[in-house]
Amino acid sequence: MKSAVSSKSKTTTTAKKSIPAPYPRNMSGFHRWIRSFGLGSQVNLFLDNLAALLGAGVDIMSALQSIEEETSSRRLRVLVREVRDAIGQGVSFSTAISSLGSLPNRILTLIRSGETSGKLVENLRVISLQNEKENVFRSRVRSSLAYSVVVVLLMIVVGTATTVFTLPRLSAFYTESGVPLPLPTRILVSSGEFIAHYAGFVIPPVAIVFIAVVYFLFSFPRTRFIGHSILFRTPLIKHLIVNVEVSRFCYIMGTTLQAGVPLVDALDAAVSSTTFANYKKFYQYLRERMNEGFSFKRCFQEYPDAQKLFPSSVRQLIMAAEHSGMLDTSLLKIG
Repeated sequence: MKSAVSSKSKTTTTAKKSIPAPYPRNMSGFHRWIRSFGLGSQVNLFLDNLAALLGAGVDIMSALQSIEEETSSRRLRVLVREVRDAIGQGVSFSTAISSLGSLPNRILTLIRSGETSGKLVENLRVISLQNEKENVFRSRVRSSLAYSVVVVLLMIVVGTATTVFTLPRLSAFYTESGVPLPLPTRILVSSGEFIAHYAGFVIPPVAIVFIAVVYFLFSFPRTRFIGHSILFRTPLIKHLIVNVEVSRFCYIMGTTLQAGVPLVDALDAAVSSTTFANYKKFYQYLRERMNEGFSFKRCFQEYPDAQKLFPSSVRQLIMAAEHSGMLDTSLLKIG
């Protein structure tokens, strides 16, 4: 009797060991970011290839296996294998592909919608077009900002060189002349003498403080809203930010609505597409109110800062498009 029980327990243990590991749903966001760091362009290429293979009639498991065998990136190969194994365990493609970590919510929304409606291939093609437009858009913004960045860097270099080399010589010249100097010049001379003696102790801490301030104002998630507020109050930069955000919002909303995504889900994708706190808050407001049955017109009228975030002409076009039932097409034109 005992041997039978023992044999049964051994069989159960062996069976448990043969069951594949469950899909890792509890992976932290930081862990996902580390695994997918630097794979953005390769993931986009992976989605393009997947759309092409599925459009040619290849089943998803064979398509994933083909991409896994052909990709030259070992890290992406591991991620694609995990997605294929997860689908083999019965997990949906949209849930499995979320393990890549680098995919924004707008892409996951289109994939989930494509799975539900049976238009996965069409939505993957929309994603491919979105990624292409986003890359062109970013390159244009970066080229627009390149001149400003070069000027700021030159200003920092010239200012540092003047502080280290020129001010000490001016200080020595005015000190040897013995001529009574006005207060601003005396301050300049004293600064030059101080820097001449303590440059090695002053410049590194100042540079560290400057880098830390820039990081906490514009990169650290909990405090970057302060830097965003400063940028949003700077005349020329504010105009650029508004144009960028309105263009991205309209294009993402237009493409997702044309792909058959519900309006509330499309707004959820728009929330994840921006890093500016004021726009994120406004998109969340739109999502909540649209879920309650509000119109764009009413949301624009009731939200206090809507006129600051969206130009009047854009608001009028969106309201007219909503009234005429051509919202997706008009949003794409605006974008």
